Amino acid sequence: MVKRGGKEVVTVEIFKETYDMMKASAERMRWNTKEYINSVLAEALDRDKFLQAYAPFFSKVGYQDNILFIRDAKAGKTAEVYLKDRSLYCGLCESKDCMHIHYAFALPEVAKMFLKKPRQQS
Repeated sequence: MVKRGGKEVVTVEIFKETYDMMKASAERMRWNTKEYINSVLAEALDRDKFLQAYAPFFSKVGYQDNILFIRDAKAGKTAEVYLKDRSLYCGLCESKDCMHIHYAFALPEVAKMFLKKPRQQS
């Protein structure tokens, strides 16, 4: 193990395309690439820790098309959260404002739902 700046450093493999995207983001924000990558990883760990404390009985089951599947162990059911009229909607609660929606907003798949271009009507 190597030490740099008083901290232990571990070498890991990152896919080239991921590194290139992160490097470009760091440059846009005028960050050092290494510091940016470490910041993104630390934020992801903080988010996961928060979600476990906020809703320990929820877990992401999967994501398909524009539907996010969230397992609710407390209710013993799976919530389908999807985009409806540019808002998130929970099929289980039949609501736009429930714990499943709040949980979903912390997941990166939600950003993918909003970034996905709507299909053109023919």
